[in-house]
This record gives sequence, structure tokens and C-alpha cells, in this order.
Amino acid sequence: MTDVAKEIESIKALQATLQARLDADQEMLQQLAKRLWAQQESEKAKLSRELHDGIGQLLTGLTRRLQALSSSSPEIEALHGIAEMALNDVRQLSRLMSPTILDDLGLKPALNWLCRNLLSSEDIIYQTDITLPSDLPKDISTLLFRIAQETLVNAIKHSEATNLTLTVSHHHNVIRLDIIDNGVGFDSKTIEPGIGLSSIRDRAEAFNATLEIESATGQGTRTTVTVPV
Repeated sequence: MTDVAKEIESIKALQATLQARLDADQEMLQQLAKRLWAQQESEKAKLSRELHDGIGQLLTGLTRRLQALSSSSPEIEALHGIAEMALNDVRQLSRLMSPTILDDLGLKPALNWLCRNLLSSEDIIYQTDITLPSDLPKDISTLLFRIAQETLVNAIKHSEATNLTLTVSHHHNVIRLDIIDNGVGFDSKTIEPGIGLSSIRDRAEAFNATLEIESATGQGTRTTVTVPV
């Protein structure tokens, strides 16, 4: 073997070593990111319980007391209505922060509940079509739920959509989530992603998932997530 050939082989061996180190570092970073997201979900569950058991219980007692007194004064009756609205908001926030339906019944019922909870009071007609494997890992379920949650909230706030579809399918060990609305859309080249969108992009990367958002002014928005299982 000539000196040149030896040098080429040495460079190839060095490249292979560096690539192996890079792959190992990437795997370590992904595992760290997954642990970070898991910790965040744990903190959300803790805060959800505190909202439900603390503020929620106090507001429950307040609404009952005001209800008992409401017949004596229109002002107290109005305060009772405000307290009930505050209690409902706290309950909804608690459920959205840590949806027990996701753990109890799985991703499909949780996504249907999410759409119903967020969209039923809006002027948005929605459809869902969800097909999932029976053994979907919990962390993948949480990933897809949080991405759907952020996407639906953004649609409500910004899209002015009247129709929305949410579909989930799986094929060859890949789960695909599509959320499509007929709203005003936006120019993706000029819009800076917000904190919520940046967060779900980071979370998707930790699971080797791809997150694609297609939109144009006046042409609605399509959010697609593909996750290897």
C-alpha cells in the first residue's frame, strides 16, 4: 500500500470515529431533551393538581356561598356569576395543563376531547379522523397531544378559520398528524415563530419527528407532524 493510500485510509478511519462521536453526542442530547420535556410535563401535572385542589376548591366554596345569598341582592347574584366563570376557567386550565384523559383513555379520546373543548364554543366546524396503533408509547402520545394543542390554540387566535380538520394515521411505524384550516393563512417567510411554536419544534426534534407548517396569505394553514415509532 502506497503512502497516499495509507493516508486516505487514515483519513477515512478518522472520519468514521468523528461520525460515531457525533452520533453518540446527538443521541445524548436527544435523551436529555426528552428528560427535560418529561420534567416539564411532571411540573404541569403538579401545578394542575394545585389549581384543582387549591384555587378550585376555594372558588367552589365561594360560588356555593354566593349562590345561597344571591336571592337577597342582584349585585351578589352578579358576583355569583363572575365566580362561576372564574371556577370554570380554572377547571379548564387545570385539565388542559394535565389532561388525565390522555393517561386514562389514550390519545384518540384525548384529541377528540381537545377539539371539542377548544372549538365547540368557536365559529369553527371541525372534523376528526384518528387511527392509531394500540401500543403507542406514552411520550409519543404526549408529543402529538401538545403539538395539536398549540396548533389549535393558534388557529383560534389567529386563523379566522371556519373549517378545520384533524387527522392522525400510521403506516410502516410512522405516525402522521395533520391539522388543516381554511383561515387567512400567513406568509411564513415574514412571520417569526412564537414561543409556543418554537417549543413544539424543539420537542419534535427530540423525538426525531418532522414538523412542517405550510401556509400562504388567504390560503389557510396545514400543520403536519410525522413521528417514527
